[in-house]
Amino acid sequence: MKSVKRSLALVAAMMSAIIVGPPRSSAMENKTPIAYFSEGAPDNLVEALNNLSPDARDVVVARVRLQQPVIWMGGRHCELCTNDVWFARLRITETLKGKAEVGQVLDVFLGQRSEHRRYIAIPRTPDQRGREYTVAIYSMGDGIQRLASFPIGKPQYDRLSSDWLAYEGERSRAGFRD
Repeated sequence: MKSVKRSLALVAAMMSAIIVGPPRSSAMENKTPIAYFSEGAPDNLVEALNNLSPDARDVVVARVRLQQPVIWMGGRHCELCTNDVWFARLRITETLKGKAEVGQVLDVFLGQRSEHRRYIAIPRTPDQRGREYTVAIYSMGDGIQRLASFPIGKPQYDRLSSDWLAYEGERSRAGFRD
């Protein structure tokens, strides 16, 4: 019975990682994998900066570390849902562009439900969460700070997803400790 429950939990976790929000028609879905956290040089973020709205302000490109796991903003039944899908708390380790102080902790949102994205890579495993990333942070008229997304290749998305699924498989075993 335990193995059936674990299997169901793993399938549910996999589905929540793949599908963000209700199913959409293929015309509305954007199937290009995206990320918000770049492990490499800031060159990966050039397209993110180019795709920002002209209304974006207070743009900062910085190296950061997550201060806690990225939090899904949906709730069990999408109580109090907003257009933002995830929340992250970041500590600035180096400012590459814009105005931000080293050591500053920022609360940011990432992922917009209105974008209808299907493949979104975020740091999920303890190893991924412990890394330092380059991000582009901006705000709009509402004053909320958000992370800019950038496209990634399908192989990179698949690698990040398989790392997470392997971690979830290990985590479901009896006696697992983080």
